Amino acid sequence: PPPRVVCDRTMVEQVLLNLTRNGIQAMETIADPAQRVLTLKAQRTHPRWVTFSVADRGQGIAAEVAERLFTPFFTTRSEGMGLGLSLCRTVVEQHGGALDFVNLADTGAGPGTEFRFTLPADTGERPTRAASRQVEAQE
Repeated sequence: PPPRVVCDRTMVEQVLLNLTRNGIQAMETIADPAQRVLTLKAQRTHPRWVTFSVADRGQGIAAEVAERLFTPFFTTRSEGMGLGLSLCRTVVEQHGGALDFVNLADTGAGPGTEFRFTLPADTGERPTRAASRQVEAQE
Protein backbone atom coordinates (compact mmCIF):
# COMPACT_ATOMS: atom_id res chain seq x y z
CA PRO A 1 0.00 0.00 0.00
CA PRO A 2 1.15 3.57 -0.58
CA PRO A 3 2.66 5.34 2.43
CA ARG A 4 0.34 7.58 4.41
CA VAL A 5 1.21 11.08 5.58
CA VAL A 6 -0.14 13.62 8.03
CA CYS A 7 -1.02 16.70 5.97
CA ASP A 8 -3.58 19.11 4.63
CA ARG A 9 -4.66 17.09 1.60
CA THR A 10 -5.74 20.08 -0.49
CA MET A 11 -2.50 21.96 0.06
CA VAL A 12 -0.32 18.95 -0.77
CA GLU A 13 -2.42 18.26 -3.88
CA GLN A 14 -1.63 21.82 -4.98
CA VAL A 15 2.10 21.22 -4.43
CA LEU A 16 1.97 18.04 -6.52
CA LEU A 17 -0.12 19.75 -9.20
CA ASN A 18 2.32 22.67 -9.46
CA LEU A 19 5.40 20.43 -9.62
CA THR A 20 3.70 18.22 -12.21
CA ARG A 21 2.71 21.21 -14.34
CA ASN A 22 6.26 22.60 -14.14
CA GLY A 23 7.67 19.23 -15.20
CA ILE A 24 5.32 19.00 -18.18
CA GLN A 25 6.21 22.55 -19.23
CA ALA A 26 9.92 21.75 -18.93
CA MET A 27 9.47 19.06 -21.58
CA GLU A 28 7.46 21.12 -24.09
CA THR A 29 10.44 21.56 -26.41
CA ILE A 30 11.20 17.84 -26.68
CA ALA A 31 10.16 16.89 -30.21
CA ASP A 32 9.65 13.17 -29.62
CA PRO A 33 6.61 12.61 -27.35
CA ALA A 34 8.03 9.23 -26.30
CA GLN A 35 10.92 11.09 -24.63
CA ARG A 36 8.54 13.18 -22.50
CA VAL A 37 8.51 11.17 -19.31
CA LEU A 38 7.24 12.48 -15.99
CA THR A 39 7.73 10.25 -12.95
CA LEU A 40 5.97 10.73 -9.60
CA LYS A 41 7.00 8.66 -6.59
CA ALA A 42 6.13 8.45 -2.92
CA GLN A 43 8.10 6.24 -0.58
CA ARG A 44 8.72 5.95 3.09
CA THR A 45 12.39 6.84 3.47
CA HIS A 46 12.48 6.94 7.27
CA PRO A 47 10.11 5.77 10.00
CA ARG A 48 8.98 9.38 10.46
CA TRP A 49 9.15 10.65 6.85
CA VAL A 50 7.72 10.04 3.41
CA THR A 51 9.59 11.45 0.42
CA PHE A 52 7.71 12.54 -2.70
CA SER A 53 9.45 13.18 -5.99
CA VAL A 54 8.43 14.60 -9.35
CA ALA A 55 11.02 14.05 -12.09
CA ASP A 56 10.93 15.28 -15.68
CA ARG A 57 13.21 14.67 -18.67
CA GLY A 58 13.56 18.33 -19.65
CA GLN A 59 16.82 20.23 -19.99
CA GLY A 60 17.41 20.75 -16.29
CA ILE A 61 17.79 24.03 -14.43
CA ALA A 62 20.60 26.44 -15.27
CA ALA A 63 22.87 27.47 -12.37
CA GLU A 64 21.84 31.16 -12.53
CA VAL A 65 18.17 30.14 -12.40
CA ALA A 66 18.76 27.63 -9.59
CA GLU A 67 20.04 30.38 -7.30
CA ARG A 68 16.69 32.21 -7.45
CA LEU A 69 14.33 29.31 -8.09
CA PHE A 70 12.33 29.57 -4.84
CA THR A 71 12.34 33.39 -4.72
CA PRO A 72 8.83 34.87 -4.81
CA PHE A 73 7.97 36.56 -8.13
CA PHE A 74 10.98 35.07 -9.94
CA THR A 75 9.95 33.29 -13.14
CA THR A 76 11.47 32.15 -16.41
CA ARG A 77 8.09 31.95 -18.17
CA SER A 78 6.51 34.97 -19.86
CA GLU A 79 3.05 34.06 -18.53
CA GLY A 80 4.26 32.98 -15.09
CA MET A 81 3.75 34.86 -11.85
CA GLY A 82 6.76 33.38 -10.07
CA LEU A 83 4.83 32.21 -7.04
CA GLY A 84 4.44 28.48 -7.63
CA LEU A 85 7.70 27.09 -6.25
CA SER A 86 7.83 29.65 -3.46
CA LEU A 87 4.34 28.63 -2.32
CA CYS A 88 5.19 24.94 -2.70
CA ARG A 89 8.19 25.34 -0.40
CA THR A 90 6.10 27.27 2.12
CA VAL A 91 3.39 24.58 2.21
CA VAL A 92 5.92 21.78 2.63
CA GLU A 93 7.78 23.67 5.37
CA GLN A 94 4.49 24.41 7.19
CA HIS A 95 4.04 20.64 7.36
CA GLY A 96 7.51 20.27 8.90
CA GLY A 97 9.10 19.00 5.68
CA ALA A 98 11.64 20.25 3.16
CA LEU A 99 11.54 20.85 -0.62
CA ASP A 100 14.56 20.84 -2.90
CA PHE A 101 15.62 19.76 -6.37
CA VAL A 102 18.47 18.11 -8.24
CA ASN A 103 19.51 18.32 -11.88
CA LEU A 104 19.48 14.69 -12.98
CA ALA A 105 22.48 15.25 -15.28
CA ASP A 106 24.55 16.01 -12.15
CA THR A 107 23.73 12.54 -10.80
CA GLY A 108 24.39 10.71 -14.06
CA ALA A 109 20.69 9.87 -14.38
CA GLY A 110 20.30 11.71 -17.68
CA PRO A 111 18.60 14.97 -18.56
CA GLY A 112 15.90 16.53 -16.44
CA THR A 113 15.12 17.75 -12.96
CA GLU A 114 13.77 15.99 -9.89
CA PHE A 115 11.94 17.93 -7.18
CA ARG A 116 11.77 16.15 -3.82
CA PHE A 117 9.89 16.97 -0.67
CA THR A 118 9.28 15.27 2.63
CA LEU A 119 6.16 15.08 4.77
CA PRO A 120 5.64 13.50 8.18
CA ALA A 121 4.63 9.85 7.93
CA ASP A 122 1.37 8.75 9.51
CA THR A 123 2.69 6.52 12.27
CA GLY A 124 -0.81 5.67 13.45
CA GLU A 125 -0.12 7.34 16.76
CA ARG A 126 -2.76 9.82 17.79
CA PRO A 127 -2.11 12.26 20.63
CA THR A 128 -4.30 11.77 23.65
CA ARG A 129 -6.56 14.60 24.79
CA ALA A 130 -4.36 15.21 27.82
CA ALA A 131 -1.23 15.42 25.65
CA SER A 132 -3.00 17.81 23.26
CA ARG A 133 -4.02 20.06 26.15
CA GLN A 134 -0.46 19.99 27.47
CA VAL A 135 0.91 21.15 24.10
CA GLU A 136 -1.73 23.91 23.87
CA ALA A 137 -0.85 25.10 27.38
CA GLN A 138 2.86 25.30 26.49
CA GLU A 139 2.17 27.43 23.40
